[in-house]
Amino acid sequence: MAALTINNLRKSFGTFAALKDISVAVEDGEFICLLGGSGCGKTTLLRLIAGLEVHDEGDILLGGRDLTEVPCHKRNIGMVFQSLALFPHLSVGDNVAYGMRLRGMAAATVTQEVTRLLDMVGLSGLDSRPVSALSGGQRQRVAIARALALKPEVFLMDEPFSALDAALRDQMQEEVKRIQRDLGITTVFVTHDQREAMALADRIVVMNGGKIEQAASPEELYARPATRFVAEFIGINNIIARNGQPPLAVRPEMIRLQAQGNGPSGQILRQRRLGALLEREIRVGDQTFFQSEIAGTGAGFDDGQTVTLAWDDAQAWALPQ
Repeated sequence: MAALTINNLRKSFGTFAALKDISVAVEDGEFICLLGGSGCGKTTLLRLIAGLEVHDEGDILLGGRDLTEVPCHKRNIGMVFQSLALFPHLSVGDNVAYGMRLRGMAAATVTQEVTRLLDMVGLSGLDSRPVSALSGGQRQRVAIARALALKPEVFLMDEPFSALDAALRDQMQEEVKRIQRDLGITTVFVTHDQREAMALADRIVVMNGGKIEQAASPEELYARPATRFVAEFIGINNIIARNGQPPLAVRPEMIRLQAQGNGPSGQILRQRRLGALLEREIRVGDQTFFQSEIAGTGAGFDDGQTVTLAWDDAQAWALPQ
């Protein structure tokens, strides 16, 4: 049985349909990312799972139990908000202990759990420190420890790292994945950052306009997008029109450049080196193609030079109509 099952979920705000027949099952111990742009419905879906909003139609099942009439504080779901929602007047330890004390847990047990959780998130010895004295990354860790304190069946995270700089965001992603694997906890993570989703998820649920476009592993999403939206949203794809046939998608790294050949020809608009990767933009008719390769592995070309594009059909795929 799936840990979390969502069937035909609908949610509207006035005349705006935020979610339209959403169905997805999250397996026990699975880490899924809800990925999409602003307004696609991913945060609304997370809030419905948490019980912070009420759905109009459909079912939310946790371990087979219908959550429709269960209030948020009785769902046994842990959540880290984008704003973190820590108590600024409390210490680190008191923030982590807050929910356990509300449940009437014995003081000795609470103290023991706070110590264990802070050690797990790398904050050992900081239980007395004011939250206001912590760095951004440390506050993230406190929020994670607090959400895990009540041993939730499902762990929800709503873009928790969006305010962090790139290096710290990468570090926190690694920490969250480590903690999730160590605990084996079922996790639903909301993000608009496809790189973050690719790094974290066992499975990515791509959302658009209140619907699920595709739910698949990162590898499958990249290699075989199911819709044109996914093909254009995940990474970079060159979409090639074909007369009377479905358009063809080719990744930039699958395209080879030649000084001359039988394929489509165009002019190199720009070349830029990003570390070991060389990226090019090539104008072919009224379309811009993107090509990339490891620097130094292909022939050298100049900006403005006319080149021919080639690729193997086995490394391209037709997009559904």
